[in-house]
Amino acid sequence: MAVSQSIVRPLGAFERTIDFYMHRNPVQFSLVAELDRQVSATTLASALAALKDRHALLGVAVDRAAPEAVFRASEDGIPLEAAADGTPWQSVVAVEQTRPIPATPGPLVRAVLVPRESGCAVVLTFAHQIADGVGGLRALLDLVAALGGEELAPSNVPKAQEDLLAHVGGAVDAGDAVTSTPGEDDERMSAVGELMPFSGRRPHVDALALDRGLTARLVRRCRLERTSVHAALCAAATVVLHRRGREFVRVLSPVDLRRAVGLPDEVVVRFAGARTGSPAHDVDEFWARSRHTRASLSRQRTPTALKAGSAALADHSPSSGGEAEAMMTAATAADIQITNLGIAHPGRQSSSVLRALWGPAQITQLRGEHIIGVVTVGGRLRMTGLTHDPVAGLVPEMGAVLADACAGSPRGC
Repeated sequence: MAVSQSIVRPLGAFERTIDFYMHRNPVQFSLVAELDRQVSATTLASALAALKDRHALLGVAVDRAAPEAVFRASEDGIPLEAAADGTPWQSVVAVEQTRPIPATPGPLVRAVLVPRESGCAVVLTFAHQIADGVGGLRALLDLVAALGGEELAPSNVPKAQEDLLAHVGGAVDAGDAVTSTPGEDDERMSAVGELMPFSGRRPHVDALALDRGLTARLVRRCRLERTSVHAALCAAATVVLHRRGREFVRVLSPVDLRRAVGLPDEVVVRFAGARTGSPAHDVDEFWARSRHTRASLSRQRTPTALKAGSAALADHSPSSGGEAEAMMTAATAADIQITNLGIAHPGRQSSSVLRALWGPAQITQLRGEHIIGVVTVGGRLRMTGLTHDPVAGLVPEMGAVLADACAGSPRGC
């Protein structure tokens, strides 16, 4: 890498951990926007240039040769390719998981345009050093806004999350002080995951969109049951996997620090991991299981817990790929990961052309992993699942479990 490229900033402890892990285990994720209008490659390239100017980390490379790893400005534009007309976006996403994004020369994001007879799809794929799912969604929505003619104002270089968390208040809300939940103390929660050497094999991709009626019923029922949509998704996944004979199910839920502790909405890494466990002999009815999950996640996402985890990583950050792999396989091992980006809010001009959003879609190279990305826009919740070890009907059956759970009468009625 040319030393003349300016340093944007050093990598934070978590970013460096991810970067070490990615030396041998590529991790990139994709988000998909389906648009109701056709977009030319030239128009998309112009919008990508504006997007790069807006978000600093969309125009960097990682310099690993420096005394401490740093983000350096990349002079190149965001790479853009065009798929064959009418290619399913699922096929594009699967291929994107087979193509690692190198640390240099940058940028660490790329785009694929999928023309269609009516409209198009745009796939953005991000290396995990520079963004998480919520940050990627911010970038994708800004790109759609630029395609709609909106001006994108440049933003500042985002700070590392450890620097921000160090100044977050650690007070615990009374509602967060919950008791232990079923499965949480099970020794199987600490089982370490097993890495699979990266082979470039395409993952299996599954997708499901709940209709607006079911999405609305799910939101209303979760409020009545004093739980969350995310906890209900976790409960649905455990129900399906228990039906498939799993004695114990661990669910990994990335926690968005922007919402949890009020960090800025920027394109950068801003998350922590929370795990919940469900033993097969726990025969609680669906909504009780969902409330147990929400209680456990609430405790793990308090400012005190998040600050403690960040400080521990900063004090004991890995210094090699092997150490990062050991840390990640211990911290992220699960039967299923559910990354829920929540409700997306496109701009006023964008909402009229945005047909659907999908993702985040990714693989982290752990044996047996199932990763489901969830995002809601236009009143419809959509799930995108990736794995190398398909469980037949996992995503569709999760939808069926949610529909059945919403069909019954709320508690106390």
